Parts: sequence; structure tokens; C-alpha cells
Amino acid sequence: MPAGTPPDLLRRIETLASEYGLLVTVEVVASRLAVVVVDLDATGGVQRVADARRGDPDVVIAAYLTAPDRDRWESAERAGADLVANRGALVRSLRRLLGEPAAGHIRRRRVALFDANEVAGRLGLVMALPDSPVGPLAVFNAGDRLVGVEDRCPHSGARLSEGDVESGVVTCPGHGSRFELSSGQRVRGPADEGIRTYDVVVADGRVWLVWL
Repeated sequence: MPAGTPPDLLRRIETLASEYGLLVTVEVVASRLAVVVVDLDATGGVQRVADARRGDPDVVIAAYLTAPDRDRWESAERAGADLVANRGALVRSLRRLLGEPAAGHIRRRRVALFDANEVAGRLGLVMALPDSPVGPLAVFNAGDRLVGVEDRCPHSGARLSEGDVESGVVTCPGHGSRFELSSGQRVRGPADEGIRTYDVVVADGRVWLVWL
């Protein structure tokens, strides 16, 4: 929890934490954290999100604002926040993100990538994001669904987002390796392995990356 967290919000977070058997701390006192809460109204809030994500890719990051601010909201999402909410909705939204305490695990994380209206009328590459939470990412419209793949050929490191797409297969612009977008499997070398794929979904007017 950030220092200076409003008492009413702190009490509600402490109640939520007790349900999940988590310890609430004001500063980082342990090497392993489950959830980090960030006040985006505080100076350097977005940077704290980025620092927390770099420090532990598995931690759940929940950020909040006192009043809606689209620029800071989207900046926090791009920096790696799993959840951004108005202060009053933070605990309720965090509860939905974490899932049922009895489940024994935290649900998969998601982060907004871009507005869904940017997909309309576009086949093939929709967007390349060099700094997504999972690294370089290319999002393709395969006709019936969106797919996300790592934007790096395992053979030469060339950007697959700059390659040609045909019949659900992307060709590396470097040396011609080919990969199925739906599965990431190698179709043709010289690459000797496939590429990682990620779930990409459309919800609430946004395109989201979903990962474990």
C-alpha cells in the first residue's frame, strides 16, 4: 500500500486482504508480494507501476485514481497495471480480479492494449507493441478472431509484425521462417522452434491481453 492511503480505503483493503490470507504493508518489506496497490494521484504513480512490474512479473498491480483521468489510466495500463479503477470502485474491482478466496489461486491477469474500434476493417497486422507486459507483441486479425504472438523471430530476432501474412501464417521478413498465428507452431525454417502465443480478447470496448 502507498503511504498516505485514505483510512477508509485502507480499512476496506485490509478486510479484503484478510479474506485471502494476505498481509497489508505500507512499504515493501518482503521480497515477494502478492498484490501491489498504487495511488496514481501521487507523484510518480505510473512509474511505480512500471517499477513494480519490472521487479516481479507475477505480482498483481492494482492502481486507483480519485477522479477519472484517461491519460493516466491508459499510461498505468501500458506500464503493466492489471487493474485501474476509481478509488471508490477499487476494492470491488480487485475482488473480481482475484476471484474466490477458496479457489487457492489468483486469476489470470489482463491489460488493455488499445481501443476495439481500431480493429474494424483490418485483416492481418492490427498493432505492434514493443513494450507490452510480456515483451514485444504483435496482434493480428486472423479473420474470425484476434491473436497475439511474440514479435520476435526465434531464429534471427526479426520483427514478425513486419512480415507478410497469408492464410493464418506469418512469414519472417528476415530469413523466411513461417509460423502459424493460431498456435505459434513453426511451419518452415530456418527457425527450429515456434513462437509464443497469447490470448487477446475484446471486452468493454477495449482489446485486452490476457496471460498467466
